[in-house]
Amino acid sequence: MLNQFAMLFLILGICTALMITKDLFRSPHPLGIMNIVWPVTGLYMPFLGWLAWWYLGRNHFHKRTPALRIQQRTTDDTLLWRRVFTSTSLCAAACVLGNSATLALLVLLQHLSIATPLWLEGIYCLLLSVFLGLLFQFLAIRQGRQLRVIPALLLACKAQTFPLVIYQLGTLFTMSLALKFVLNDQVNPMLLLFWFMLQIAMMTGFIFSWPASSFLLKRDRKPAF
Repeated sequence: MLNQFAMLFLILGICTALMITKDLFRSPHPLGIMNIVWPVTGLYMPFLGWLAWWYLGRNHFHKRTPALRIQQRTTDDTLLWRRVFTSTSLCAAACVLGNSATLALLVLLQHLSIATPLWLEGIYCLLLSVFLGLLFQFLAIRQGRQLRVIPALLLACKAQTFPLVIYQLGTLFTMSLALKFVLNDQVNPMLLLFWFMLQIAMMTGFIFSWPASSFLLKRDRKPAF
């Protein structure tokens, strides 16, 4: 029963990502990196990711230029939650891709019969996710504010490091529970149930990271877009 439930959610996630991608092919998002972020959001947020895209990405933010969006202050509480969602989704997408790449690395290590402790796998995930998150934020800042490389990189580190770490802590906490109570301590990407638990962990990480992004946006320490 649980495997069937897992398959349903995974198929819904793939379909959601494909629907968002179809829209982006017709009308690309003006902020380039979001053309990657939104489909990834659909993968771990079945249907909800499409609703978020429809109301926050497709219908609202396409109407303004990236430079205007990224420089606009976030003091209006009615708009703040939208920017928090978009900002958190950028952080989440980096972590999803980082975790997926780490899983591919772990499969390779297992194929080579190289044992990897669970804590070391967590460090791999964290480091790669932080790197991708800073890269995504850097690209958004460079396009939106036209800053030089060093100032843009410093601003990206200031804006994204804290939410990224919180996101990964939420993800790792959830996966550690899943490994203990559901997966029998098996990191096996060949199981549908493993990907379903990872999908839940990504959504949990999103919830964990939301207050961190909101905190930084309210204090203008994080670019809004």
